[in-house]
Amino acid sequence: MWHNGRLVTALPLDDRGWSLGDALFETILVRHSVPVWLDEHLARLARGCERLGMDYLEKLSAEIAAALHAQPLTCGVLRICLSRCSDGQRGYRPATRRCHRYLQLSAYAVPPRQHWEQGIRSFVATTRLPEQPDLAGIKHTNRLPNILARGERDPVVFPEGLMLSESSAVIEGISSNLFVGAKGRLLTPRLDRAGVAGVARAKVVALAQQLGIPVSEVRLGLNDLYKADELFYCNSLIGLWPVRQLDCFHYASSRLCQQLQKGLESVWYG
Repeated sequence: MWHNGRLVTALPLDDRGWSLGDALFETILVRHSVPVWLDEHLARLARGCERLGMDYLEKLSAEIAAALHAQPLTCGVLRICLSRCSDGQRGYRPATRRCHRYLQLSAYAVPPRQHWEQGIRSFVATTRLPEQPDLAGIKHTNRLPNILARGERDPVVFPEGLMLSESSAVIEGISSNLFVGAKGRLLTPRLDRAGVAGVARAKVVALAQQLGIPVSEVRLGLNDLYKADELFYCNSLIGLWPVRQLDCFHYASSRLCQQLQKGLESVWYG
């Protein structure tokens, strides 16, 4: 763990992330000591800082490079967390824009190839995501709904689950974004009320456009998923996972997902 650019074994208590969740984070795949899509992750982090009123420091890039040089990884995960300082004050009101910078590096096994090729079983979580437009899209550390949802089913049997908002809109996976294939078109939920705008999600959208696959961000409900030809989840660590079964509903196709996998396979399995 690195704190503000220095290797540490203890963390400061002057931190609103630990006490109030006033923090942002990114989880980034590392291949051969190179963080995948780092610029895109840092850009989302900067947008989150602007939204929460925290300072984003450009020196973070140099600190990441130094950490990766000190701890080379063939395959790993870099976790970045920016957490607001308390400046010794209690209460909800932020006292400063300054934040602690945390970097954590850990080894990571390549995601299961069988999930990529054969698809997964999924479920609709009963835990709902709160709708908060001011926080929608950014990756803040308030993740208790996701934690509760992940505890609903065995992750070995159900590697990913689907989360709805409190108004029953389809939003995302527990730790991923969702795409829906219907009549040759690719749909993904709008994330202006809840959810995280994933880096992998943006890459999938860009590739679909390059391949001439129509893609739209739309409001989706469960009925739209039951009428769809295919579903798949994506995030920066797992890649693209087709859904072969959502609760009792089965999907026979993963045609669009397979087209997109071909263009992105080297990111995770190259």
